[in-house]
This record gives sequence, structure tokens and C-alpha cells, in this order.
Amino acid sequence: MRLMALLLFLTGVSFAVEVAVGFGKLTPDEDIVKLLEKCNAKIRSMWYASPYGGGGSGAEREWYKPRDFFQKIRERLVGGYRIGYFEDVAGFKIILENNLLKVEDLNRYPKLLKLVRGLVNNYYQQRESYIYIKSGGPIVYAVLVKTDDVNCLEESKLVKDVSVNYFSLFTAFLKYVPYYFRPKRYSQYYFFPEVKNAKPEELYRMIEKAVSEHKSNKEFLKHFKKFYIKAGFYKKRLEFFKKSIEGAKKRSLEGKTPPPQTYFPNEGDIFYTGTDTVVYNVIKWNNPGDWSVEEPGYEHDLVAKNDYFTSCYSQSSLPEWYDDCPTTCVDESSGGDCAFSFGTYNALLIEPGFPYEGWVRLTRGSASYTDFRLNAQEVFHSPICFKFLGRWICIPCPFDTPWCMGGTPFRDGNPDLNCPVNSLALKKCQFRRFYPYNSSWQDKYDCTHASWCD
Repeated sequence: MRLMALLLFLTGVSFAVEVAVGFGKLTPDEDIVKLLEKCNAKIRSMWYASPYGGGGSGAEREWYKPRDFFQKIRERLVGGYRIGYFEDVAGFKIILENNLLKVEDLNRYPKLLKLVRGLVNNYYQQRESYIYIKSGGPIVYAVLVKTDDVNCLEESKLVKDVSVNYFSLFTAFLKYVPYYFRPKRYSQYYFFPEVKNAKPEELYRMIEKAVSEHKSNKEFLKHFKKFYIKAGFYKKRLEFFKKSIEGAKKRSLEGKTPPPQTYFPNEGDIFYTGTDTVVYNVIKWNNPGDWSVEEPGYEHDLVAKNDYFTSCYSQSSLPEWYDDCPTTCVDESSGGDCAFSFGTYNALLIEPGFPYEGWVRLTRGSASYTDFRLNAQEVFHSPICFKFLGRWICIPCPFDTPWCMGGTPFRDGNPDLNCPVNSLALKKCQFRRFYPYNSSWQDKYDCTHASWCD
């Protein structure tokens, strides 16, 4: 790459190229901004992780000045994490107000204890990440930029890895690189020690404390009134938690008889603000399995019209998480369907009975409504294929990157579940501007598509 840069310099030719830059660690915004300004670079995408668990990425359609871009990502992520943890508090409030949970239940039913422990951990993940990101703590570990001064980036002590797209032949390979830069210790979800080791009585007090601390929080009270009182989500979430808690109790009493294995989550919730944020408060498998490949992954896909949602920021707490904001709709101008997704590279790490979560924060497009579907998909490291000298060449994908994750080509797992495909719709309905939406799925064992707008 340095040779090419030298040749360009000697010939007097200069043009901007796309560069994937990895820092090898979570790096302060200001350090990255100063470097990119120095190197005459504009930025479109970033990859981040929270020290408190989970992470994701953010991508815009246009190239931005570095300072403007980082101001935007902070606003987006802070808003997403705030809604995420407000949703957790809202769930706790509904559980307590309706006496759905008792300490003795946590002592008696181990699967219920695991569910509640996960819900409490999710709350702390979202809240602590919100506080940390709002305070300006370093979160970014890789960026995608465009510059005409690659040497400037390569010579910086701040940069650990650089991948440059000088030739069109390598366009397909550049996009794999940023995900490889992720520090390995951020790939697992973070378990707060005080939650992991808490006794049932302590967990219950954590729930009570979370609700109590927000009794006078004006932002939370506004959120709760808008969505749970005026929009009527209270009853829906109440029914969801009733079924979830009773289901956990029932499975605890079933002893050694495991429920059917499924590649899709058996329980979950989808919450849409009516503007720019979709939250999944719970994504839970009773018994993950029924895989059709040896090294499966899982992907949670929100499919909507490209002119309703555009740019994307996301978060996921799945183990070995990934998301695809930089790969989704970025190069599309209008029309067509786009999938805003996150998932896990290694579905074998999914714990039965543990509730995971995630959210996507999107830029609103021009359309006033869109049909949508929420898909659950089994994925795997599919081959990379590209055309060279008139022939297609396919090689195994060596990277953990969303560009490598494709839907499994067949399913030959548990015949009792009658799942001939690798994807099914958990929810189908319509998003409309300024109309909030909330729904859930539970006990979906038959692998059939959800009814329209249930």
C-alpha cells in the first residue's frame, strides 16, 4: 500500500480513497476527530462497544466532517440507551404494581430466577451505558473514512490497523475489516457481579430500587405516560410479563424434560416509539437449538421500506454480538426493502432462559408509513464470492463480520418442529409516523408465520 501511495505522489496524482481504521481499543472522540481533521478525512461509519456490555455501530448515508459526525453519534446513542433503560424500568413498575413476582417465587423456581436476574442485568447494562456514553467516555474502536492522505493515518501512533481500498478488485474485502478490529473482551455480554451473585431477596430489592429512583424522574414519567398510559401499552406489557413469569414457573416444575429446541427466540417484545427507535426489551430462548449447521449464528431482522427508515445506530447484548448498520441501505437511494439487523456470530453461546435485548435507532425517511416484519433467522459464515476474469470465485469467509453472515441454505434439524426454512416472521404489521407500536411473541413452536399485525 505504501508503494502505491509513493507512485501516486511521484506522478502527482491524488484522489480520495475509503479507509477502514482500527484503533485496537476504545478511543476518545476528540483524539479521533483531531486525527481525521489532520488527515483531511471525512467519516461515515463507526463501530463501538460499551464497557458495561454490548455494543454495535452507526452509519450515515453521507460523508460527514469528523466533529459533526461524533456529535451526532453521541446524541443518537444517548437517546437509544435512555429509551432502552426506561423500558426496563417500565417493565419493573408493571411487575410490582400487579404483584406478579414474590421473593419466595424466586427461591422456588430456578428458571424464573434466571429470567429475573437477566432482566435486572439488562437494566444495569442500559442505565450504566447511558450514563457513561452521555458523560463522553471512550466507546469507538474503528471507523470508516474517506481521505486523500492515507500516509497521515498510517503514521499515527493512535492507529493500530489500516485497510485501504486502492483497487476496485478489493472493494469486496475492505468491508470485512472493521469488525475484525473489535477488542475481544467486549464480545461477551457483561454480567454485573452484584447481579450475578445476588440472592433472590437482593434481586427483588434491586427491582424496587430501580422503580423508586424513577418516581420523580421527569423524563421517565413523561415516557411512561406517553406510551403506557396514552398509547395503551400497559395492558400489553402486563399480559406479556404474566405469561413469561408463569411459563418460567411451569418449566421449572417440569424437571429434566426440556422444551423443544428452536433456532428462534420463544419469547420477545417489540416496542416502536412512532418516530425513530425500535426496542426489543426481551429476546429469550427456552431451549436454543434445532440448528442445521455445525457453527450456527442467529440474526434478528427488522425489514422495512428504505424510504421510511434510512441511517441506523444499534445496540445488542447477545453473546459474540454483531450488527449491520454500516451494511444496511447505506448505498441505496430510495425504494426497496432494507433489513436493520443485529445478531450473534456464535448461537451456541445463547443461554436458555436468559433474556437478551437490543435496539435500533434510525433516521426517519420521507414515507409516512411502512409495512414491516420482524424475522428470526439462522445464519452461518457463508462463502465470499466475487467475479474475476469473467468467472465467479468463492472462498470460505474467515472473518466474524456481518458481511460474512448469510442465511443457512437448508434445514434438516428437528422434524417435529416442521421448520423447512431458515427464517420466519415473529411479527408483521405496519409502522406509521407518530403512531407508537408494541407487541410480543410467545410459545411460537410451530414455525409458521405470525398472523398479520397481531
